[in-house]
Amino acid sequence: MESTVEISFQNNLWAIISFSAYIIILLVIGIWSSKFSSKGLNEFFLGGRQMNKFVVALSAVVSGRSSWLLIGATGMAFVYGIAAVWAVVGYIIAELLMFIYMGPKLRKETEKNNDLTIPDYFTSRFNDKTNLLRMISVFIILLFLVAYISAQFVGGGKAFSASFGVSQMTGIIITAIIVLVYTLLGGFLAVSLTDVVQAFFMIFALVVLPAIAIFDLGGFSSMIGKLSDISPKLVDPFSLGVGAFAGFLGVGLGSPGNPHILVRYMSIKKAEDFKFAALIGTFWNVVMGWSAIYIGMAGRALFI
Repeated sequence: MESTVEISFQNNLWAIISFSAYIIILLVIGIWSSKFSSKGLNEFFLGGRQMNKFVVALSAVVSGRSSWLLIGATGMAFVYGIAAVWAVVGYIIAELLMFIYMGPKLRKETEKNNDLTIPDYFTSRFNDKTNLLRMISVFIILLFLVAYISAQFVGGGKAFSASFGVSQMTGIIITAIIVLVYTLLGGFLAVSLTDVVQAFFMIFALVVLPAIAIFDLGGFSSMIGKLSDISPKLVDPFSLGVGAFAGFLGVGLGSPGNPHILVRYMSIKKAEDFKFAALIGTFWNVVMGWSAIYIGMAGRALFI
């Protein structure tokens, strides 16, 4: 029988091999994208407004979910049970409306004025000669995005800490370096393509993990039964108070204000492509959202 040390070494070895392969993929994408992104500012910041509708759909969904879905939503489901699904419903509805209504208008207007960023768009949209709107929007983005990006790096740090046994701070630094390298190399195109790669990893993990956990629990009905024994509220989607219910639904209101999501809409090749993007994006939002909820619920049934 293998010793605990041997099993631990094998697990770490596979983790290192997987991580190394992942880094190589990101670097290849960054180097390949640099040939296109180095042609000009439009190419570097928006992929020349020639981004494929499938890439935009997955990139918008993944960039908005990231650590929030893998750690935040699963944690909410672990604590609140199935009622956490309202947070998922909130952002699914918000992003569907953005794909259908906000995206096409933003794509057309930013191309008309050759706007590369959201501050550019506000400045040209309201013909602000003083650049006051630009300064205000930049200040707001910096104020809130610093906290948002910090949360993403913390999520990366926790993942590294759990996988390789390094400190969380070391994991955060590694995460920041990885993101910085492929972003500087390949610009927006590299960021979007890596989003697609990571989307497949996320989808695979979010679908397979709850399936295995629920199977180990003896099936879906068995999981629901164990959760009900812990607390009936865990299997009641309406167990939240009015304030918590509104707050969970309100999670989706963050999406229209996230510039890293909005620039995906600005980059799509044609405004007409948003119908397809809305279909693909919403489908995967639903799949990944429900899967995250099931992971949290299965975790509660397994470990409590």
